[in-house]
Amino acid sequence: MKGEHWAACPDYGREDGACRGCVQVEAREGVLLCERCYRALRRHLEDAADLVGHLRSIADPTKATPYDRIRVDSSRPDMPAPVAADLIDASDDIVRTMRAWALYVQFGEEHPWRAEGLEAGIDAASAWDDVNGCAEVILFDLDSLANNSHQIRALCEGVIDIHRGEPERWSIADAAARYSLDDQPRWAQAACPECDLMAVRVQPGRNGRPSRYRCATADCDWEANSKDDGGLWASVFAEPAPPEVRPHDSRWLTLVDAARLVQRTPGTVRNWVTQNLLEPQLGRYWQDDVLAVAAAKRGEAA
Repeated sequence: MKGEHWAACPDYGREDGACRGCVQVEAREGVLLCERCYRALRRHLEDAADLVGHLRSIADPTKATPYDRIRVDSSRPDMPAPVAADLIDASDDIVRTMRAWALYVQFGEEHPWRAEGLEAGIDAASAWDDVNGCAEVILFDLDSLANNSHQIRALCEGVIDIHRGEPERWSIADAAARYSLDDQPRWAQAACPECDLMAVRVQPGRNGRPSRYRCATADCDWEANSKDDGGLWASVFAEPAPPEVRPHDSRWLTLVDAARLVQRTPGTVRNWVTQNLLEPQLGRYWQDDVLAVAAAKRGEAA
């Protein structure tokens, strides 16, 4: 329970910048990770399907993807464009991780890291469906996994660990750092509930995933998604509705149009305003009011 356990972060003690001192903060209630690491873990699992689909789209040989290591000239016109090996390795490793953990959750496999990668020639949509199904299984049992020290260490290695240089085995975080998804975050129009500053970034959810909210101030770690607390934050940080745009009513007249309507000069109509006989609205004059004042000035019944 919260207050009785400390986070057992797999990055503790690392000297490459990955360790943020999580062991010095209380663990999230019911799990063996701090709030920051738990949310990072959940976020990367939620993004895994989109990331694999993104990698497969980039690696499509028909799009002449540039490769990153050795350039080979060839006169064969039918050869597909070369593909960066990293794209294939990263997507295969992510799929192995997701499939292995989904099998582990469902069937209790003893070795969750032993699983097959993507099948040859699989397209981006099929890869997305595969990984998305695995993510749903893992996320459903995430709290249980995160409450077991051996399981959560192994899961974090495949999901949120970031390796320096060329990773021997790609984690989801490794791939996300190099081949980031094209998100379009926005600033929220409400203050952070933790530090009370207008510094919350809203990252819209993709493909039915929840939107995420994160405070951008250096000393605040607050983060949530649109499903937390019964959907409270979805309403707090909802995008403001655009102002209602009403169609123009031709009966609202400019000063010149009002003067022309009653065959008076603009100065005359302006004097009516000074005399409180006519009340403009945002520089416009209501047609019936202009006609009524003109009629009164002619001695006619309004």
